[in-house]
Amino acid sequence: MEQVLVVEDEFYARKSILKILRECGLDVQVCGEAANGKEAVEILEEKRNVDLVITDIKMDEMDGLELSEYISKNWEETDILILTAFENFEFARKAIQYRVSDYIVKPITKENLIPAVNRVLEQRRKRRREREERSRKISSETEKTYFPVKTILSHQELLEDFFPYRMAHPGALYRVGVMQLEQKTEDSQAKEICRIIRERYRNAICDVFYSKINREFVLLLNEAAGAGERELEPKRAVQALRNYMQNCKNDSVTIGIGKAYVEEEKLYPSYTEAVYALNQRLISGWGNIYYYEEMVHTDSSISETEKEKLEWALQKGCAQGVKEAIHQLLSEIVKREESAQKLYMTVVEILKFLGNYYTERYRENEEDNFGDVRIIFSRRHDLYRFQYMEELENYLDEIAERLCRKEEAKTKNSIVAEILEYINQNYYRNISLRELAENKYFVNYSYLSRIFGQETGMTFSKYLIQLRLKKAEEFLQDDEMKISSIAFEVGYNDVSHFIQSFKKVYGMTPEEFRGGAENRGKKQAAKNKI
Repeated sequence: MEQVLVVEDEFYARKSILKILRECGLDVQVCGEAANGKEAVEILEEKRNVDLVITDIKMDEMDGLELSEYISKNWEETDILILTAFENFEFARKAIQYRVSDYIVKPITKENLIPAVNRVLEQRRKRRREREERSRKISSETEKTYFPVKTILSHQELLEDFFPYRMAHPGALYRVGVMQLEQKTEDSQAKEICRIIRERYRNAICDVFYSKINREFVLLLNEAAGAGERELEPKRAVQALRNYMQNCKNDSVTIGIGKAYVEEEKLYPSYTEAVYALNQRLISGWGNIYYYEEMVHTDSSISETEKEKLEWALQKGCAQGVKEAIHQLLSEIVKREESAQKLYMTVVEILKFLGNYYTERYRENEEDNFGDVRIIFSRRHDLYRFQYMEELENYLDEIAERLCRKEEAKTKNSIVAEILEYINQNYYRNISLRELAENKYFVNYSYLSRIFGQETGMTFSKYLIQLRLKKAEEFLQDDEMKISSIAFEVGYNDVSHFIQSFKKVYGMTPEEFRGGAENRGKKQAAKNKI
């Protein structure tokens, strides 16, 4: 119900207006009355939730226009309805300036007051609907950015939302592209870039969405484009997009393009190929377009001479010697402008060699299960996370330094500490201990699960849930953040599952948790529980 304040210096006129409002049947409630603008200001300050002020123009101390000016500056959500005994151009000009919604020429009767009030109410309802729609749209768009690309490209119902053109035109030839900006991409900037792509290149780049997880724009290229007189073919469209971003937006971008496929189930393979092509930026730099089909796919191995250099430096505990050997290997790849395949295989060989050396040296100090430890590299989530070769080299140098310092050799404690650090950095991703065991450490899953439990006192999944909920608790301090957005922010694709998990631990829903002082005792008890 809308709260209305009536401001009129004539006593009987004011009482007449109050009577009309109370008997009109509109969704309004009179919350106060005042004889001048000064009294009205006091009521506004006290009530703080007045929706509509109906005020006369000519009053002592503070007139209606002065009151309107005050309201326009201090109470943005409050509407104003002016009562006047005459029509005047200067009055109308000032009324517009002070956001006056409407005005009524005296005498005031129910025939002219009720329709005017109803128009204001309808304007308020319309604004409220528009705000809610914008809020829903913003919330929906924000949530979409947290969906893993693999999930999107592997489920038809999500494809219909993210790639509507592809789903409406099956049987055509498509390829997936991935674009990244060298600088950090803000949410508003990502939204604007998607809009530009849709408007300027809509035939060749028929669909686009932004994934916040890897700061990437996922493009769907229509291989049939270019047939029309003014249509760009996909290759030229991608070049035009790159040039536009760099020349008009001053953003250095790199784009990777996968192979073309007809089948829907091939969209994700095309995406992984695009990511693989994008990794070429580590060698050839930013600002380029890389096609998977143009990459040279060769196996690679470290020569025996290079291995001997690494082994000698490791045996001497000479971290600088290991770093120099690694630097020489990577520099040669850049100098010869080799492919990302060559880089990936070289990095894997370096890490396997370091892992083998570690295993042989410290085997007698570890349980049998731990003897198979390896440091492994994932093409998708490790190579892709480096923007520059220097970052990759620093990563390898850090591992070499650990191996060259005996006191920092891997133990049960340090491997669990490393996993905990990985969880802290990637809790919002779809991660599992089995994946880490098989793809990062090459260690028996059961053994890794056992030492994780010994060191932390809980299972991997319980630790991950606990961390996610603690992060959710921090986000809940922001009253403007939607519960659904928080769920996606901490790694839950299913909002109802997030709410159930939260309630199971905290004894209340996320909405109740942020509810205020009455829940503080429960909050503290929940914190003690976890």
